[in-house]
Amino acid sequence: MTHVRFIPAGCLLLLAVFFSGCRWQRPTTGEPSALTVTWNRLPPLPDSSSLGVSAPFVGLTRGRLLVAGGCNFPDVPAAKGGVKRYYSEIFTLDLSDPDARWQPGGRLPLPVAYGASVTTPEGVVCIGGNDGDGSFTDVWLLTLPDSAETVQIRALSPLPSAMDNLAATYADHTVYVAGGNENGAPGHGFYAMKLDKNLDGTWEKLPDVPGLARLQPVMAALPSADGLRVYLSSGYQPVTWGRLFGNGDDAEVSSDVLSYHPATRKWREEAVLPVSEDGSPRTFTGGCAVACGDSTLLFMGGVNYDRFRNAINRRLRMRRAERSAEYEALGRLMEEGDQYMYHPVEWYKFNTILLQYNTFTKEWKDLGSHGQLARAGAGAVLRGDSLIIVNGELKPGIRTPQVNCAVLRRGSR
Repeated sequence: MTHVRFIPAGCLLLLAVFFSGCRWQRPTTGEPSALTVTWNRLPPLPDSSSLGVSAPFVGLTRGRLLVAGGCNFPDVPAAKGGVKRYYSEIFTLDLSDPDARWQPGGRLPLPVAYGASVTTPEGVVCIGGNDGDGSFTDVWLLTLPDSAETVQIRALSPLPSAMDNLAATYADHTVYVAGGNENGAPGHGFYAMKLDKNLDGTWEKLPDVPGLARLQPVMAALPSADGLRVYLSSGYQPVTWGRLFGNGDDAEVSSDVLSYHPATRKWREEAVLPVSEDGSPRTFTGGCAVACGDSTLLFMGGVNYDRFRNAINRRLRMRRAERSAEYEALGRLMEEGDQYMYHPVEWYKFNTILLQYNTFTKEWKDLGSHGQLARAGAGAVLRGDSLIIVNGELKPGIRTPQVNCAVLRRGSR
């Protein structure tokens, strides 16, 4: 195990977890088909996770939903200076039994959150993450044999760098990771590991992600008109502090979609996310992306672009106001900071819209507003036509124990 110590460069709020695979098979051309969404709930997580966790590992193995790790504030709320606790517990839920309850499945080798996980035919691959003091290079394969209750954990090839707040996806027997921090600093690294029969593959460095750094992005892989592509969207680049008091570059929040073509090893600008109802940019930072069938990419959850960008730039703007003796502006910014953690859930405007993107026609479709998606740091996984959303934050510092399940049906246009 490699544990790299660092001082965090800023408040790292959320993480999303990414999965692919559902049984829809649609033509690879034409307009996106309409989807209808019907919600129900699965049992909430038990024991130490009964308050809900953010940024856990989530995946499927042998028909069971698996949740491991994550973090919350079990004692004193975050708004009052509480200490975040990280967990190592593993829980499993038999999705074939409508009366099933969560079962303990053992423990991870260490408490961890803010990593990334992907469902593969071999099991759930859990990648990186941190424990609040440092980030990890560890990569584990979690499996659950038919007759066992305890999850088996196998160490895979470690990451080339300690990474957290990253994204991951799986396609063509390959695990891809991108974004987040590398060795404690925002990075542009992009890596792939082939899961061969012996599970002894190593990580290959691919061309860096272009443009801004992306902490807490979303990622999924799907076929396109020119073959398989890996889609990376959203994320944020923290403030870059200057040497002089008050100097620095603003933090930036991404609202675009990039795609990587493994056959040519090239990135391109794929699309810009549709704007919000008020005309402001949209981001799925801290949200989820899932791939369905051969042409449907779904985006959901995460923070509001304006609310989040203002929050992560407030400290820099306070320093600028103080340096230029703009005391009225400084007072206003200080008051905003004092009140930031105390607003009602609705004020933060976490994303409720489910967006559909067709990777062949490049068309977007709004699939409606769903309060169950207004989470940051949730886990998301598809099983057949069921989209399962595990826990996450309702607002900064406040988790939900809910495990929501949306049944997605194709409808006629």
